[in-house]
Amino acid sequence: MVTKKKKSQNTVKIDEKLLKRVKNLFKEEEIRIEYPTVKSFINMAVLKLLKEKEGKL
Repeated sequence: MVTKKKKSQNTVKIDEKLLKRVKNLFKEEEIRIEYPTVKSFINMAVLKLLKEKEGKL
């Protein structure tokens, strides 16, 4: 029997003021072209920060 793995999604709450700032930044065409969604922008920003911090350990 073959079963499909379910894609897990974790929900993270973002501060309302921070989300508003991100959405305002996301209105810039340059940002929208590079990142198709606000979620992808946040994911990449966090990943970049993690790489910077982990590289400095």
